[in-house]
Amino acid sequence: MKSPLHNIGKSRSRPTRPGSGSHVLLSGIRLALLGALLTPGIAVAAAKGPITLYADQVHGLGSGHWTASGHVEVLYGDRRVYADTVHYDQALDEIIANGHVRMVSPGLVTAAPKATIHLRANEGVIVHPRYLLEAQQGHGHAENGKELGKGRYQLNEACYTTCHGEKPAWQLWSGRIDLNQNDNYISTTNTTVDVFGLPIFWMPYFSFPLKRHSGFLAPGVGSSTINGFYLGIPYYFDIAHNMDDTLTVNYFSKRGVMLQNEFRYLEPNYSGKLYMDLLPSDQLTHKNIWAISWQHTQNLGDGFSFNADYNHVSYKNFLSDFGGTANFGSSFVGGIGNAPYITSSGGLYYNSTHINAGATLQAYQMLVPYSVAPYSQLPRLFADAYWRVGRNGYFDWHSSFNYFSASAGPVGQRLDLTPTLGWRFSRGWGFLEPQARLYYSHYQIQRNLPYARATNRTLPALSLKGGLNFVRYGSDGSTTLLQPLFKYTYIPLQAQNGIPIFDASQPYQNFPMIFENNSLYTGSDRINAANQVALGLRGTWLTPSGRQLWQAAVGQIRYFNRRQINLAGDIVPQNQQSNYFFEGQYAPLPDINLLASSQVNAQQRNLQRLNLRAQWLPGPQRVINLDYRYTRGFVHQAGLSGAWPIYKRWQALGSYQYDITDHKPLEELAGIGYDGGCWAAHMMVYHQILLGGQSNNAIYLEIVLRGLTSLGNASNALLSQYVPGASMEF
Repeated sequence: MKSPLHNIGKSRSRPTRPGSGSHVLLSGIRLALLGALLTPGIAVAAAKGPITLYADQVHGLGSGHWTASGHVEVLYGDRRVYADTVHYDQALDEIIANGHVRMVSPGLVTAAPKATIHLRANEGVIVHPRYLLEAQQGHGHAENGKELGKGRYQLNEACYTTCHGEKPAWQLWSGRIDLNQNDNYISTTNTTVDVFGLPIFWMPYFSFPLKRHSGFLAPGVGSSTINGFYLGIPYYFDIAHNMDDTLTVNYFSKRGVMLQNEFRYLEPNYSGKLYMDLLPSDQLTHKNIWAISWQHTQNLGDGFSFNADYNHVSYKNFLSDFGGTANFGSSFVGGIGNAPYITSSGGLYYNSTHINAGATLQAYQMLVPYSVAPYSQLPRLFADAYWRVGRNGYFDWHSSFNYFSASAGPVGQRLDLTPTLGWRFSRGWGFLEPQARLYYSHYQIQRNLPYARATNRTLPALSLKGGLNFVRYGSDGSTTLLQPLFKYTYIPLQAQNGIPIFDASQPYQNFPMIFENNSLYTGSDRINAANQVALGLRGTWLTPSGRQLWQAAVGQIRYFNRRQINLAGDIVPQNQQSNYFFEGQYAPLPDINLLASSQVNAQQRNLQRLNLRAQWLPGPQRVINLDYRYTRGFVHQAGLSGAWPIYKRWQALGSYQYDITDHKPLEELAGIGYDGGCWAAHMMVYHQILLGGQSNNAIYLEIVLRGLTSLGNASNALLSQYVPGASMEF
């Protein structure tokens, strides 16, 4: 392969000689003859538009057959021809260029020993051309070539690549290459893909766009324990500048043929995408398997908006079986194969300076047997508002109406009204914020046993939150901030076992949550009792450059009431104090980050929860993560993950997650990648324990031929999930 033509487009120097000085621009043969008499050595002729000619010598000017030699440059329209000699035949409207011929047109540069060009028709024949597509850096050579019209070329016995050097990493060798610059499209016939000098694939016909264009995309390949060998052949439909569709035929050796369609649209005020999958007569389940996913957002104007996110699968293991290979599972929460349920929602919203309101629908589909999905909310209506009162006061209003639906258990409606009146005094040394709040809920319950059909709950809440700011400026320019924080909260004790649990739960608590009014529960079905003070201490240290060196916080709640309600709504005894909550972050160097959060039982002095992560990010494509996760009675896991260049253009990556309690690995991923400049490749081998105990092994392989296409299965979504901070973006 000859070197690419990087400098072809540059104009030659134009030497001046006595008697042949400058150039003349004329538009007809009579003016050309006049120019010949006045300025010997310079020739000008006319095609459809004017022609400008630069040369050292010209012979036969005015005869209809002239020859220019020595640093010849011909300019016509938006094109240039450079050569050692150029002969022009007016009758044929033809120029024949010989010796170091270079032709420059928009986006394409060609070099050849000889070329024949018909100016008006924009046609020509080129002998042994070398060419360069400047925008794509695609280049190659051919036995001969033809210009079929403006922007249309045919190259015979030709090659194409985006790689450089005497032996390019990859090339397309074709009996014929058709280049259409008008449609930004290249098609080839009788094509062999040559990698490192070895033919690896033959195609009778192949096409690829220089820009977005309808046509076949590169196939995807892979393998997994559940599905067997995988081959996907996609076809891309360029419907409009703001709309496209990709139809993929996926073959799974253990399951059959799946049709997958992805439709995308984009308008100034709305956008969305629609996924649909269909696997008829699945060889594993002997059923028709399908899935659908639609996301849509729309600005309706005047503060109104709409969105929809609908997801449904006909087969509960669809995500675990196909999420990693068919690309469908990327739209679902929970990761590939590990979503216990999928959510569908939609709503109409209004937002202004003071008001935020909406009407939404939300439903769930269970994927894991014997698990319980959240209640569907069909519908949820809400209206929130916020107004300033005086200089430092404010009024905050939250209201909602929910209809909770489920296939079993109680269902019904709930009306929540939560007004809050507050005042915030803030100065550089600290702040003080009292609040008065009212929780009011009204329930209408169907299938109500053992609950009453109608139930009301009214609970007032008072709180006072404050803090101090202690700032110290070091002699080296560093800054230390220490903030003692407190919040006193009072909510009267009231049994709530007459209220069903629609959306209440007990979350994992952390340091910020101890300063919430309803710190024990999420949702509105349970409001904790409170006669308590939350105490906390938070500190931050900034280096002289402003970088945060460390941040840490510790806090606890002290209870003056000895009774509390549990999740069932019953009144139960309560300890004098909550767990201790810790969180911290330490970055001794800009590329090292240490994170920690924990809970310690104040009575038993034992560890309830601990999360640790040490991350080292010394540079691009370099990351090491050490993780440890512990929750008493539930989780005890450790993990190591990372990505690192190992030799020149090679990169290795891996992730190993281990269940310490069960003494077995949960997830194992190993991969290797290579970036060759004009091409790249990476392969990953993956093992995962899915929810329900099912195991899946998969292989992900992707080869990227830059400027042409990619082959295989893109796996960056999987990589970012299991190796935080890593990527193989080629």
